[in-house]
This record gives sequence, C-alpha cells and structure tokens, in this order.
Amino acid sequence: MAIHTGCLIRVLFVLLVVFFSIYFLSSPLTNIDNESTLDKVYSPLDLLEASRRRQQELETALEETRIEITDKLNKFSFHSSIPGSNIKTSKDLLKFRSYMECVTTKGKWVYDDTPRAFLIHKQDPLYGKCDSDFTPLNKNSSIEEIWNNARNSIKYKWKTPNECPLPSFNRKDYCSLIAGKKILIVGDILSHQLHDLLIDYFHDGPVQCYGVRSCKDHILCPSPSDDDELSSVMRYARNDILSGKTAENLGRLEMKFLEQPWTLYVFRHNVIILNKGHHYQDDATFRSSFIQIVKHLRSKNPDTLLIFRSSTIGHSNCNVPNIKPLFNPYNDYELENLPYNWGEIHKQNMIAKEIIEAVGGVYWNIENVMETRVDDHVGGRDCLRWCIPGPSDIWLNLLFVLFKELLNQ
Repeated sequence: MAIHTGCLIRVLFVLLVVFFSIYFLSSPLTNIDNESTLDKVYSPLDLLEASRRRQQELETALEETRIEITDKLNKFSFHSSIPGSNIKTSKDLLKFRSYMECVTTKGKWVYDDTPRAFLIHKQDPLYGKCDSDFTPLNKNSSIEEIWNNARNSIKYKWKTPNECPLPSFNRKDYCSLIAGKKILIVGDILSHQLHDLLIDYFHDGPVQCYGVRSCKDHILCPSPSDDDELSSVMRYARNDILSGKTAENLGRLEMKFLEQPWTLYVFRHNVIILNKGHHYQDDATFRSSFIQIVKHLRSKNPDTLLIFRSSTIGHSNCNVPNIKPLFNPYNDYELENLPYNWGEIHKQNMIAKEIIEAVGGVYWNIENVMETRVDDHVGGRDCLRWCIPGPSDIWLNLLFVLFKELLNQ
C-alpha cells in the first residue's frame, strides 16, 4: 500500500511539473514596457523626499555644468544674440525665450472634435501602425469623412494661453521662412521621427530614404527662382549619443548605439538640430561630450543656427488599449521608478540647455509638451516614438514658431 501511495505521489508530482511547465512556456512573455512601474503605493512623505532628492541632483548637475562651461567655453559670449537668426539685442533675446517658454510650458492638451485636416503619413510604415486596423477611405473623401474615421487621439490640440498663441500656417508660409536653409538633423530614432514628419508635411508622396540609420539630402521647398541656393534642404544623420567620431576614427561599432559620422559635412548646413537621445550616459560623460561638440561646431561654424531639441520622456504602460493622455505628468516619485533611466531625461535636458545657450544656440523644449502623451506610441517594445499622425505632429507647429521667431524679418 505504501508502495502504491509513493508511486501515486510521484505521478502527481510529475503531472504538476508538466502542467506548470506548459503554463509558463505557453504564456506570452510580459513586455517590460507593458508593466507598470507606477503601481507602487507611495505616501506624501515619499513624494516629498523624491522631490527633494531630484531637486538637489538637478542643482548639483547644473552647478557642475556651469563650472565646466566657464572653463571650456569661456571664449564664447552670447548674452544678446543668436548666431544665424535675427535676434541681435538682449531685449529681443529675452522676448524670444519668454515667448517660447510660454508656448511649451503653459499650454495643455484639450480634446477638440471640430473636423479639420491632419497630417497624412507617407513614409516609414512603422509610424503608421496605429492605423493598421482602420478601413482606408476613398481618396476623394471629404475632410468630415476623414475626420470621423480618425483615431480620437489625433483630435487633441495643444492649446496655449492668450499671451502666447500658436499661429496657423500653411506650406507656403513655412517655405518662405526656411528659404535657403540647409537643415541637418542629428540624433537618435526620435530625430528620425522629426525627419519623417518634415517629409510628410512637405511632400505629397513617399520619398526614398535609407531607414533610421541615415538619409540623403531632401529638398523640402524648391527655390522660388532659378537660384538653387534659395531651396530649403534637410538631411538626417543617426548618432545616438552625439559623438563627433569621423569615419576614420569610428573604430569598432557598438551594438547598443549607432554613431554615424556627421561632423565633416556640417559646413554645408546653416541650421543644425541636435538631440542627445535616450541612450543613457552619466551626467559627467554627457556634459563633457556635448561641450566638446558645441565648441567644435561654434568654432568652425560661427554663423550657424544651432538648435538642441530636448529629449522626450518614455512612458510606461504605453501598450494599454484605448489609453488616453495623462491628466497630469508623472510626479517625482513616479519618475524615480521609471525604467531605462527615463527619470534622468529632464535633468540632462537642463544640462543641455545651459550648454547650448552658452554658445548662442537655441533650446527647443518639447519635453513638457509631450510628457502627458502616453497614448499613440508605436508600441511593442517602443514606448518612445509616436504614430504619425499623432501627438508628435505638434513638433511641426513648434518648429514653425521657432523659425518664425528666429528668422522672420
């Protein structure tokens, strides 16, 4: 009897092992981007302590940045002008920065169901993933029909206060501002998204490119005359950490990030839009590297308009179906618990702001605008990029405003 009982126990044990093995092997792996890092319960004291820590870390980082700027960028002094722009006085500079701060930090996303045209995506299929289940409409469909067939997430507008309204514009307005501008966009995959947004806006169909690694020159606006110098051109170069490596000293390629050479042809461009991206480096490494880059750029290209596009925060739970924009941004405690060092993005944006402005460049803040747009990410393991059309369409508006304030006569 004991022998039979022992056999039965062994059989049951084996069956349990088989059952749990099948269960765990057949269950889909949980994507870390789907897991909530914000479900931890925290008290007001937790939040207060997190806020104190983050503020202290920011102040320390900025103080160290200013010391290094004084040491390494002391030959530059741009307290009243921005090279490559029409900002020539301290009054103009203060007015410009105040207006852009109002536009990017005092606005809010509001739902507006008024039918209107929106950007049609025609480039990299990745950015069209959100519309893969939508039934295509006839090309002669009205704006109302297209609007009613669109995702609700597209129907949010970035509304700014009366003191800093967002101007409307069309392609002709845009082209008149950037006539003769040769724009170089350098950064990670979100800089490629900016590249695709511009191509979508200025071209009526798909344009040949080389994927997210790099791209050839694209004409955004042809010259209004026979003078090719008046055409506006854009080029994208993938460099995840803004390194200045050339083809000769690139060395062994790192699998974790790409460093396409780009500094050798910056002389062909009079507008350079930089972004450090989401490939984490500690503050000291990022600070020293970025200072070295902007010092080189400003020394070799004294009249070039330098723009740093701030990095955007990654969002947890971006794959939740029918998710809506957050009502409030993540608080300091939640930021501390985000994966992939996303909680460090704001601090390093502020470091970059100090550095780019020290050499007469422009800090383009899209961090604040995008921080609540957890919806419409391309998904999968990508909670950084957004679908097109989608929340990132606002970048076109903000870039137009930037150029209007900097270049308008």
